[in-house]
Order: sequence, then C-alpha cells, then structure tokens
Amino acid sequence: MKQKLFISVFIWSFCIAVLYPQARIIMPDSIGNQVTTDSLVVPQETQQQVGQSSQLNHLIQDHGAEADSLQKLAQMTIWTIDARTGDRLPATSDTLLHNYQHTTLPDGESVAMGFLGPLGAPSISKIFTDRPETEQFVFNNPYLSYLKKPEELLFVNTRVPYARLDYQRSGNKQTREERFGGRLTSNFGKSLNIGLDVDLLNARGFYNSQSVKHNNFSLFGNYLSDRFEGHAFMNLGKISNYENGGITDETFITDPESIQQSFTPRDIPIRFTDTWNTVGNNRFFITGRYNLGYKDTPKDSLSRATGDFIPVASLGFSSQYTQQFRRFLSHDTAYVNVDGVQMQNIDRFYTNRYYNEAVDDSIHYTSFKNTASLSLREGFKEWVKFGLTAFLEYDLRNYSMRDTVGTNRMQHRESAVTIGGILNKQQGDNLLFNFRADLGVLGVNLGEFRAMGDAETGFNLAEKRVSLSAEAYIKNLRPKYLQNNYYSKYFKWNHDFGDIRRVYLGGNLFIPFTNTKLSAGVENLQNWIYFDQNKNIVQESENIQVLTARVDQNISLGIFNWDNQVVYQTSSNQDVVPLPELSFYSNMYLKTRIVNELTLQFGIDAHYHTKYFVQGYEPALLQFYNQKEKEIGNYPISTVYMNMHLKQTRFFVMLYNVASRVIKPQEYFSLPGYPVNPFIFKMGLSVNLHN
Repeated sequence: MKQKLFISVFIWSFCIAVLYPQARIIMPDSIGNQVTTDSLVVPQETQQQVGQSSQLNHLIQDHGAEADSLQKLAQMTIWTIDARTGDRLPATSDTLLHNYQHTTLPDGESVAMGFLGPLGAPSISKIFTDRPETEQFVFNNPYLSYLKKPEELLFVNTRVPYARLDYQRSGNKQTREERFGGRLTSNFGKSLNIGLDVDLLNARGFYNSQSVKHNNFSLFGNYLSDRFEGHAFMNLGKISNYENGGITDETFITDPESIQQSFTPRDIPIRFTDTWNTVGNNRFFITGRYNLGYKDTPKDSLSRATGDFIPVASLGFSSQYTQQFRRFLSHDTAYVNVDGVQMQNIDRFYTNRYYNEAVDDSIHYTSFKNTASLSLREGFKEWVKFGLTAFLEYDLRNYSMRDTVGTNRMQHRESAVTIGGILNKQQGDNLLFNFRADLGVLGVNLGEFRAMGDAETGFNLAEKRVSLSAEAYIKNLRPKYLQNNYYSKYFKWNHDFGDIRRVYLGGNLFIPFTNTKLSAGVENLQNWIYFDQNKNIVQESENIQVLTARVDQNISLGIFNWDNQVVYQTSSNQDVVPLPELSFYSNMYLKTRIVNELTLQFGIDAHYHTKYFVQGYEPALLQFYNQKEKEIGNYPISTVYMNMHLKQTRFFVMLYNVASRVIKPQEYFSLPGYPVNPFIFKMGLSVNLHN
C-alpha cells in the first residue's frame, strides 16, 4: 500500500507541474537519433571535417553540435577503434544534456545491477544479455565498468584544445564518496592528436570496512594522414577495495526500530575486517595501418596533384601488452575458538584451509598480443559495396600464482594463434551489416570458434525512419586457464572442463511515431561454467535456454517526460542461470528551459526487479556465485534529482535511496548481505572547456 502511495504522490506532483504556464519547452531527445555501441548506423556528415582525409568524412561522426551544449562546440570528430584491425568506428560523445546524474551511479550501468554498495566496488548486471564474455584474467570481470580498454577509448581530432573536468561527491567526512575525472586533448597540426585521461575514485563507504580506491591514468594519441593511420594508448590502473564479507544482521536495515538504540550504518556488524582485494591493470597498445590507394583526379583537371586520396586497401599491425595482477590479503588474524578449534577470525567463514599462514593469495598475468591484418576498403569504387578484412593474431600468456605444495610460485605459459575475417557494409541507407568470424588454429585455443553478425535496415514512413536490426552468433569457447586451474588458501581446483557453446538470435525494432524500441532474443547455453551454492566452480552439461524481451518506451507531453525500460527474462534452469523475471527502470521528469541558456531537468527515477535468488559475492574468489538462501527484489532503488545545464557546465543534486524513507520494511539490498547506500545527498558537476 505504501509503495503505491509513494508512486501516486510523485505522479500527482508531476501532473500539477506540467500545467505551469510560463515554462519554455525543449523537445525531448529522440532515441532514434542516438548511435548505440551495437549500431551499424553511420550518421550523415553535417559539416566539412578538418584535418581528416575525405575517406574519413563518411566514417566518423561530426560532433560540431553535440548534445553537450545548446550552442555548437568547437568542431571535433570522435571515434573508437577495432583493437585487432585498427578500423575506426563511429562513436558519440559521453556528454549528455540530460540524465547526467544517472551515469554517476553503479545502478546506471544496466536496468538491474547487483553491487556491494559503494561506488567502484565489484558489480554484476542482472540482465543476462548485458554480461560480456569472461575475461582471460577472470578477476577483471567484477570491475569491467571501471576498466580502461583501448577498444572503448574515445579518440579525438579537434580544431582547438579540449578539456573536460568531472567531479561528484556524497557523504560526510567519515563516509565520503568522491570521484574526479578529467580529459585534456589537443591537436598538434592537422594530423596529430595527443590526450590525457584521469579517473580517480575514493569511496570510504557508508558501511564498515568497505572503502574503495581507484587510480587510472591514460595517455592516448593518434596520427592520421592519407597514407598512414596510427593510434596509441597506455593505461596505468589500480583498484583496491576493503572487504567486509557483508553484514551479519539484516535487522539493522529491515527493522532499525527494533534495535532499540541509536546507530549509524557503520555500526552494523560485519563478517570480517582488515581484509582487501587489489587488482592492477596496465595496458600498452599501439596500432598502425598503411593505406594503398590513388588520387581521385577530377576529369577536367590537368594537374595530377589535385583531388582527394582514395584508399583501396590497408596493411595493418596491432600490438598490445597487458600486465594484470590480483591480491587477496587479510590482517583479520586474531585467534578465536570455534567449536574447540583455534583459528584466525577470517578462517571461521571458510570450510577449507590449504595453508596455515595468514591469507595472502596473489596471481600475476601477462599477455603479449600481436595482430597483422589486410583490408579491402569499402566504397573506393561505386560498385564496391562492402569492406573485407582478414587477420592473424598471436597471443602469448603467462600466469604466476602460489604453488600448491610450498611457498614457491607456480608458473604457466600458453600461447594461442587465431585467424579471422570481417565482412561489413557501413555505407548506404537500405542495408548495413557487419559479419566477423575467428578460429583458433594453434595453441590452447585450438578449435575455439566465433561467428558473429548483425544487420540493419529500415524504411521511411510518413517522413520518419523505422529501423529493423538483427544479430546472431555461434560460439565455441575454450575454458580460461583460471577456470580450470586455481590455488589459494580457501579454494583450489584442477579441472578439464569442456568447451562452452553459445548460440544466440535476436532482433530490434524502432518505431519513431511512438518513440518505442522493441528487442527480443533467445540464447542456448551448453557446458556453462559457474560457481555453485558451495562456491565451487562447476560445469553444467545440459542445455539451458535464456529468453529476453525488452521494451524501451519514452513518453513526452509538453515539459513532462516519462522514460521506461522494461526487461522480461526467463531461464530454463534457474539453479544454474538465475535471473529476475521482470526488471524495469522508470524515470519521470520535467524538462524545460528556465532562461535562454539554463536548462532544468527535475524528476524521480527507480530501478526495480522481481524477487529471485540473486547471486552472492565471495571476496576470497572475487567472483559471484549462485545461492539459495535469500531472495532479493520487489523493492525500488530510487532517486529524486535536479539536473541542470548552463552553457558548458552540467551539474546535479540528488537524494539517493529515497524510497527507504517511505517504504517499510526497508529491504534495499542489492546482493545477499550487501545493502545499497542509505538515504544520502549527492552532487556533481562537469565542465567542458573547448577554446
């Protein structure tokens, strides 16, 4: 009853605000004009590109009028690259005019997220299709939202120097969460660009022994000319988060009045202290392509020097060296008596102990990957309707971890040779596609296979574009080395798992008249690897089907807006792949311009999913495991926010977890034992400097 009353009050408030007569209306952004990461749509050129070859004009989106400002930014092109082939791919800026506050939360990574509470802590999407493939270094997976990768970096070519500074903050001195981000980039001549990214996160945590610290520094650059295209990227990153194992008494959250004494979230009892996980990621990447082509000399020109350069084919080379490590360390070593047995305090939470010293598990991983490619470029002649690329990749990997029989370290080296190809069509209006396949031919990935493709088409109806797209893949994946072999104080295994087989088919439909996007897909899984209720890594040989259907519906009535994302999921085996049946994100807001250059977005949003046995989190493994002890769900994690934009500055204020103030019992858990942050005030701003 209180949940319905809570929602009704805010809907009524919005309806009253819609009638306010003096507000100047800004039409809502159309999702049909956005380019998503999996889209093949290349936006049409709107301005002449500066400092780029003519071939780039139809490959890279112009951001001269990005949503970052109500007036045009300095002219800038932005793109990402394919880390294997060096291909440049259209990209959009990460500066949105509205909903900026949502991007600063762990909740904002998906319709439904599981996380430990603090910003920067391990997390997992509860939407199955949002989960990427398992990394070779499996301890990276819980931090994928925060890692910096060359294929995700936004490369830039800009007429004038550009800088962006971001800052967000919440909590008092004892519980403060803050994050600082910055980007500085500039061209040196029309062909060379160099930039620096900084991402510093420090969250002390609202619950005891839960602080998180991230340090990420990235240096990047690109050089573009008719004949040569080069990109470079270097990232030095380190993540440290204290582990408390979760709270031990949920009554402090669900029924705080029954405690009969005053307390703060930091007074809630936890499993252990003085324990932390540290993960390091250093990446060094460079890629270059040499273009073979000719000058397109106009027929009426007598000079061979005139005309644009038309690339016909490209020879490419990419090299990436990765250093990664993980360490699990605890100083919670005071001896306690458990059923007549003396043991360290942290030991009492684990069944097995494979060595007697204080827990200090560490593993190091390096990868040196080199790729050579040959590409036939799309569109160099009118009759050439597609691009074709072939590549050969060699990956040398090294692992080092504590030996099972002593204090020495066990060393393992493996190599993998992969061949593959890409067939794509990125130009035109009627049909765009991207098909790629790779096959392991030597080494540990012998027989590993991926065939992936997506295609998009559309048609104009009443001067509006209706778009249809489909995607599919077939994968035969070799288990990662760390899925087969691992040794630590509390867990060890030595397996010979079979290949994982995944088959997926899905599609999307965008209807511009109602601003609706419909998506559906089904995937078959065989030999799925997961962590069971006993936190052991196991493999399920039976087939599992996962069906996903999603509706994105945006409603706009004057200055009133209501954006909704609804996801339906079903798993044929909830014991192996547990999923919430229904998840949604709903965002109601007023969006208006107060004065000529100040816009205002005021609203309330909520993340919600039905109850299910969500995965638990195990600090000693830094992994999520299936559990059958506690169901979580049927409780909204909501915020009330005010988002503003003035010239080149965005800023917001927010009240997080407001539902906990009106809905009883308070069950704002994200994972078993891990409540989200309590009711708090948060603020942030982002400033763009482009002159």
